Amino acid sequence: MIDDSDWAVSKAFGVDRPFGGLRSATFLIDPDGTVRGVYPKRKDKGHAVMVLEGCRGIWG
Repeated sequence: MIDDSDWAVSKAFGVDRPFGGLRSATFLIDPDGTVRGVYPKRKDKGHAVMVLEGCRGIWG
């Protein structure tokens, strides 16, 4: 988990102010630095489950 409040990490991955400046988004990034999943509409209810399912879909 990273707090990217200054957008430095997003910019490093070529994403400048993701989703029109959305304050919160979850990115799944593999060890090679490839963005493998993006969850721009963060909802507290069910968000962790959606991200976990995304992880399992990518990495098994």
